[in-house]
Amino acid sequence: MTKGTQLWPGDTMRAFFLAHIRRETKLDDAAAEKLTTALTKAVNRMMVWDTPPPAAPATGPSSGAKSKAGQPPDAPAFDPYLFSVVVVLAKTGRDGLLKRLAEIKSADNLRALAEAQHLAIASNLKKTDELRKAIVSATEQRLADRKAAAS
Repeated sequence: MTKGTQLWPGDTMRAFFLAHIRRETKLDDAAAEKLTTALTKAVNRMMVWDTPPPAAPATGPSSGAKSKAGQPPDAPAFDPYLFSVVVVLAKTGRDGLLKRLAEIKSADNLRALAEAQHLAIASNLKKTDELRKAIVSATEQRLADRKAAAS
């Protein structure tokens, strides 16, 4: 069996449900959105083995998709729970975590990840490289604290 992907509530889980609903049913956009919202609220997290391609709107781009300030409606929002920094550090080490964090280009997204995963980083850091190093250090400290508490 292949390794699955864990989805947390947010845009990724919402896109997963919406893609399945649109592929497997003939619901209109409003009903599909309503069902997607209900499912996303009802599920805390889930393990997925087969991720469908993103669902295209059934009635075109004006299907009522809400856009965030200055962001196109189809641009995916950043998911700070996309991966667990502690798990990545434990399995792949410092270099593996730095490589994974390098995929995140925005300083705001790095801050969101640190805040969501309860990592203490200095608020005066501005550069993405500094933020990545601070996230790795905070994650190493968290892992060390966990090991010390377990002994």
